Amino acid sequence: MKKFAFTIATAATVCCGTASAQSSVTLYGLIDEGIRFATNQSSASGSPASKLYMSEGAGTGNRWGLRGSEDLGGGTAAIFDLQAGFNPATGLSDQQGQQFGRYAFVGLTNKTYGTVKLGRQYGTGFDFIATFDPISVGNQNPDDWEIFLLGVRFDNTVQYSNAWGPVALEVQRSVGGQVGGVSEGSTTAFDLIYSTGGFKAGLFGQNAKDLHKRNMYAGSAGVRYNFGLATVYSYYIYSRRDAGFVTAANNSGGSLANTNLIGNATTAVGAQTKARVDNLVQLGTNISATPSILLTVAGLYDHVSNVSPGRSGHIASVYGIADYLLSKRTDVYVEVDHSMLGGASITDPNSPIGTFAGKNNSTGAMVALRTRF
Repeated sequence: MKKFAFTIATAATVCCGTASAQSSVTLYGLIDEGIRFATNQSSASGSPASKLYMSEGAGTGNRWGLRGSEDLGGGTAAIFDLQAGFNPATGLSDQQGQQFGRYAFVGLTNKTYGTVKLGRQYGTGFDFIATFDPISVGNQNPDDWEIFLLGVRFDNTVQYSNAWGPVALEVQRSVGGQVGGVSEGSTTAFDLIYSTGGFKAGLFGQNAKDLHKRNMYAGSAGVRYNFGLATVYSYYIYSRRDAGFVTAANNSGGSLANTNLIGNATTAVGAQTKARVDNLVQLGTNISATPSILLTVAGLYDHVSNVSPGRSGHIASVYGIADYLLSKRTDVYVEVDHSMLGGASITDPNSPIGTFAGKNNSTGAMVALRTRF
């Protein structure tokens, strides 16, 4: 992928000393937009209806950004990355309207000691699932809903990562920033990933606390293997939320705002009195049919205990993508999906995939064009 880059090389005397640091700043981005059709969408009256509309792509979120680094010597560099999301159909900002809502961080990286980043970032849970997902987490509910069990991005985050041979570690601490306590609104997470040849396997764990120290616990195990022309992916997610667990409104500055975490306070039949537990399994594959054609098929199933007090449900989706590469930067693809709800999940206000206007299923399809710069 070609990038438009500004590179500054300095070999001049600065003040009373000399400097020979290499610095670079890169402008980059991606636009993924298409026409989508979906059944059982909620109409103005609340009844189910089909919808044809222009939509962001099913594969990747739209973004533009600036990233840079400065060589500080001794194998250490200062780094930063500012990335903004947007909707090409309207020109509006994504991610709650935050100026750099996809992420905004500054950090230090060293080949031996690892990387530390400070700012708004993807959660370690997102990074982990993206490693074991055939499309690295998609951008439409049928192919990205699983990540709302863990949270997408977190404000006020310190993240450390490093690798020792085949083993890689990532640790996240998102401070709550709430007056009067250090744990309220905080999130702590880690992952460990082992890689050898075409094989990867890993473990992940997370704890988040809301304003009243109610807990959300999550864990995951993932595996993938590259056979050459095909790669198989699979992961399992366990997610548990205390009764009453809640996230603050976006842009409120409150506990766990701007994270896309689902809550467990109000249900379709009133206040929640029991812990909600999600057990999700995913299986998918990528197949390189030709050097220019990539085929993807995947499915997800989530059994949900205590969707509402004493009632369970389930969520499932399957999708397929046929992607044709026009160049190294540009591709066009067709995506189809089918999503299903069962039991109490049909009317669940906390459903990570949404509801289908009282129906138990929805079918979607889209054709999209994606280009990178």
